[in-house]
Amino acid sequence: MNHVTPHFGTQVMARGSMVRQRGIILFVTLIALVILMISGIALVRSFDTSLLLAGNLAFKRDLINQGERGIAAARTALLAGGTLGSDTLRLTSLASSNYSATILASDARGLPLMLTDDSLWTMTGSDIVDNTSGVTIRYVIDRLCNLSGSTSTANCVLGSTSAPQAASANIQPIVPSGSVIYRVSIRVSGPRNTQSYMQSTLSTL
Repeated sequence: MNHVTPHFGTQVMARGSMVRQRGIILFVTLIALVILMISGIALVRSFDTSLLLAGNLAFKRDLINQGERGIAAARTALLAGGTLGSDTLRLTSLASSNYSATILASDARGLPLMLTDDSLWTMTGSDIVDNTSGVTIRYVIDRLCNLSGSTSTANCVLGSTSAPQAASANIQPIVPSGSVIYRVSIRVSGPRNTQSYMQSTLSTL
């Protein structure tokens, strides 16, 4: 009789090869998933950082816009009818109007020390407080003179006596000739313990 002998060895080897291939595919798939997860996390963090930076820039811009109110308050005080509306009133310091008749001591950035350090603040004028936005505006005005009293070219910074050479004869100097220059420094404090500083110069006719 003829007997047919089954060949089990070949089938077992084929199955073993398939199992190994599936194992390799699963391993590669897991690695790909890990890479995708890491990429996703990095993308989310990058997106969050971008949002944070955009938010901070917008917040800073809002503080600067709020600071314009400090300049407006100083200008109102210096105009006729204001608490500093005459030359006589400006000859001496007036704490209630946040005004110094002499140049205030400043840091390397040119900011008055009393504005950057609350312990040095000697003015008694009220801060501008916006309860809705949680913003507080503090400003100080100092006359650019070394001495209080009458103004002179010897102890004060005065306006230009002539227009810039490149300017037209019809264009007047930005600062009136011979007028005293007043420096306005503003500190704007926000609800996130963020502070912005601004400065401007004003003069009176």
